[in-house]
Amino acid sequence: MAATDKRNRAPPESLIHRGVGRVEFFDMTDEELKNLRQLLKALAEEGRHLFSFHAPISRPAWFWHSGVACFFMNEDTEARELSFRLLAETLQYARSWQAQHVVTHLTYGPADCKDEATARKLAAAAGARMAAMSKASGIPIDIEFAAYTDSFHKADNFAELIDEHPELGICLDVGHAFIGAQKRERDYWKDIETLSPRTRSMHLWNTRGADDVKANGHLPLHPSQSPKDGWIDIEGTLRAVLSASPEASIVFEYPVDRITPAIQEGYDWVSQFVQKTKQIIQGEKE
Repeated sequence: MAATDKRNRAPPESLIHRGVGRVEFFDMTDEELKNLRQLLKALAEEGRHLFSFHAPISRPAWFWHSGVACFFMNEDTEARELSFRLLAETLQYARSWQAQHVVTHLTYGPADCKDEATARKLAAAAGARMAAMSKASGIPIDIEFAAYTDSFHKADNFAELIDEHPELGICLDVGHAFIGAQKRERDYWKDIETLSPRTRSMHLWNTRGADDVKANGHLPLHPSQSPKDGWIDIEGTLRAVLSASPEASIVFEYPVDRITPAIQEGYDWVSQFVQKTKQIIQGEKE
């Protein structure tokens, strides 16, 4: 795999995603990593005491690609090794900082192989290797579901992979799941049903479809976003996932420079709904 021109290196995304009682860090700069202890203290004062890392936690000098690019499903061995090396560094950081878990993408449409049989073999090999890395580091790995890769996009593909390895779980990104269902012309709720029992973490944001994402990226949640208007049914999704996996961690995956009243309304809406839903689930069990 040819090295990317250093002049074209994508800048760090430096994303800090708050969640329900937690926070997740992705693609941080060296300076931000140096100040991580102070940042964790400030977030703990907000009531966000738990934290996770989204691979890569940072991109070293030898990795010139963007943070979201991963090559686990690329047919080029050298490309795959780059991503495993990057994941290993993130796991090392996670272990030293005692992060709760690490989230990683498995697929990345533009770079993934096109043949389904080859994709299944590469996915199986990647899953086995990730499980071994997780076991060695003591850090659980959640694989983020996405349906953008033509050769490997079914919820069953991901479920079968996860079921082989107890060290692995699903990170259910609701935006990716929603757009994937639109792209593949299939039932969003069937994908949720398949993935929910295997979900250990969730990325929440909202959208009405791919055009929204192109124009606005990950849109912050707000209780005014009605499914009748084409938005993701966040409450229905949470109810389905928490009924199957009540301990799933929840992260708001959209950038927040400042917690505005509208942003806080979204946080409160989800946090209160999660608390209420868990109480109902617990009551049903008793």
